[in-house]
Amino acid sequence: MAASTGVHQRRCTVQAGGTTPAKRPRGRWFAGGTEDLTGPLAGIGDERVRLPHGYTNETELTAAGDVRKCYVGKDAKARQRVEAACLTALTTVLPVPAVVAVEGDATLMQLRPGEHGQDLLEQGHGEAVLLLAGQLLRRLGAVSPALVMGLGGQGEHVVHGDFGPQNMLFDLGRESVTAVLDWEYAHRGDPIEDLAWCEWIVRMHHPDQVSLLRSLFAGYGERPPWAARRQIMIEKCELFEERSRAEGPENARALWAERTQLVRTWHA
Repeated sequence: MAASTGVHQRRCTVQAGGTTPAKRPRGRWFAGGTEDLTGPLAGIGDERVRLPHGYTNETELTAAGDVRKCYVGKDAKARQRVEAACLTALTTVLPVPAVVAVEGDATLMQLRPGEHGQDLLEQGHGEAVLLLAGQLLRRLGAVSPALVMGLGGQGEHVVHGDFGPQNMLFDLGRESVTAVLDWEYAHRGDPIEDLAWCEWIVRMHHPDQVSLLRSLFAGYGERPPWAARRQIMIEKCELFEERSRAEGPENARALWAERTQLVRTWHA
């Protein structure tokens, strides 16, 4: 999720005769438009219209049935480039929405079916969701970062950057992940970054399901040391605190400062 500095003007406009907003189909979710309200930059930009599981960016379903995602924020263009590069490179190896077209500050993407991961957690399907999330993360760890053109960072693996059920769609009947969304923070790094952040999402927003994290590690195939996982959570919270200090309102900075301190109190 991109940091906000307060009020944003709409960066993407629907051209006359072009795409038009459409009602979201029941039981379907917008690929590329599921930035969760509890994700990395929750609490920023409350003045924007919020879509279900949508936050930083503006996402709409077009009359043609594609998803149009408009990127907002100071680094919008860079995030757009990263996501387009990832989706283009990974569409044949992972369940991601295909890029239909890039139009200025907007990217048109394929609409993917599936149930949103956080909804499934709330419905009591945490064990299945986290097992599949761990298995998908293991698959991602096998992808060479050289496959994604211009991917920044250092490391031998592709890191999603905001991995977790908040950015995943599932078909539990088929025991499969139907989409991994929102790749705009992807970079080279260590897969433990994504594993730890997925754990953070559960601990922070679904504390009643912390015991089910065993399924995440079972799916992933290993359970890295708690000290390493917690340190990554702390560093990421500090990163978002720093971003909100520079770009966002005071309430966002205070939120992330509070979350940083909270993580320091957690135990395995």
